[in-house]
Amino acid sequence: MKRYAVLGKLFWAAFALALVPVFGGLEAGKDKEVTVYEEELVIPGVDEEFVLIFLADTHVSLCDVRDQDVMEKARSRYESFRDHRGQGADESFQELMDYVKEEEPDLLILGGDIVDSALWASIDFVSAALKDTGVPVIYAMGNHDFEHGKEYFSEQAYQTYLPRLQDISETCGGFQQKEYEDFVIFSVDDKCNQVSEEALKAMEQLSLQKKPVILVTHVPIEPAADTCLLEETKRVWGLSSDGHSRVLLGQNSCVPNETTAKFLELVLAKDSPVVLVLAGHLHFGHRDMLTEDIVQIVAGAGYQKCLVKIKIRPQ
Repeated sequence: MKRYAVLGKLFWAAFALALVPVFGGLEAGKDKEVTVYEEELVIPGVDEEFVLIFLADTHVSLCDVRDQDVMEKARSRYESFRDHRGQGADESFQELMDYVKEEEPDLLILGGDIVDSALWASIDFVSAALKDTGVPVIYAMGNHDFEHGKEYFSEQAYQTYLPRLQDISETCGGFQQKEYEDFVIFSVDDKCNQVSEEALKAMEQLSLQKKPVILVTHVPIEPAADTCLLEETKRVWGLSSDGHSRVLLGQNSCVPNETTAKFLELVLAKDSPVVLVLAGHLHFGHRDMLTEDIVQIVAGAGYQKCLVKIKIRPQ
């Protein structure tokens, strides 16, 4: 049995949350180990333990003759996503899936940029590894999952390349939803730093339903009160032309359009059903409070073999 580095064991209770320091910057585990950040969540009404595993940003970049025209780009991107010991993203992904298979969680949540581009070889590899775990999956699209060559959130990207991922993601209209007896997992796809109108409508219905919601979004939400994450993203990722953060969603970052602004209002409202936000995109781990009641967890880079294990337990 493999050994796993377990770091950042944190605890919070839904609707009664305490601020806990960020866990970004923790050193990854040894070679052939997965770095696991453990969290616990209490949801009123849940009568048995439920285990989630969340990961993002594995950036698998495998290519064959089916995508001959972008093979050189794929090779370059493969080199960009080796881990701290030089291991390729495909090998790291397999180790993550070995951990998932061993843990047998109730749900595996993929927070985007699982494949670095919609290449058949990458998709086939990820699909086979996911199926081998035997674990149910929900997959929120990131900004890389269905780009291809120069096609990035273009009409061709949506019409030609997004459908390639249908074997591993059931996304439709820019969101997915898994409803359990006591809570809902709701994932929204990245739409060039925005959300779709369909996702907004679905969130409106969840707000009326009032069942606790775990929201999955590739791009993290900018915390209103805590500037730590905002400043760190500026330091790591640089500034946009208007001096904003390039990798968060908010007024000092990627400014939301009308649809996304309404979506965020629902998520962050005092009577919001959202109890937890899971995000990726940044390639470093972080934990913050979006409101007094909503924790946001950003997963560390999946290609560095980082993931988050969340135990939902009875009150």
